[in-house]
Amino acid sequence: MEENQDLTVTIDETNTEHELNEFDLKRKCYDYARQAFQGKKFINKETGREIIVSKDGLGEWKSKSKSREQMLSVKILGRLLETASYMHDAQDKKGRKNIENLSYFAKNCKINGTEYKAVITIKKIKNYGDKYYHHYLENIKK
Repeated sequence: MEENQDLTVTIDETNTEHELNEFDLKRKCYDYARQAFQGKKFINKETGREIIVSKDGLGEWKSKSKSREQMLSVKILGRLLETASYMHDAQDKKGRKNIENLSYFAKNCKINGTEYKAVITIKKIKNYGDKYYHHYLENIKK
C-alpha cells in the first residue's frame, strides 16, 4: 500500500492474492480487516471525527463485496477513514431511533491500476459516536 503525490491511496493485488478465487480472496481480506481494524478508532483528518470500526461494519462490507477490487479495498480502510473528505449527512431511511444520522465521505484510491472513488458511510449512533457502516467503490471516468 502506498500514497502517491496527489494523496491517492494505492493498493495492488499480491501474487498470492491473484491466485485465490473470489471466495478465498474475500475471506482473506475479511480476516485481515478484522485483525487490523476491528475495535480500532481512526481520526478523520478533515473533520477531527473519531470513527470506530466494528465487526458489524466489516460484516456489512463483506456481504456487499462482489468485485476483487472491492475486496482488496478493505485492506486500505484505515487510510480511507483517516483521509476521506466529508460529503454530506442524511437521515436514516429506516428511522432507527438509535441512529442520529448517516455521514458520507469520499476518497480517491487506485486498486490494481484502476482509479476509484471510495464512498464511505458512517453511522452516528446515540450515546456511542461515529461507527463505520460500509464503503463501496465508484469507477472514476477519465
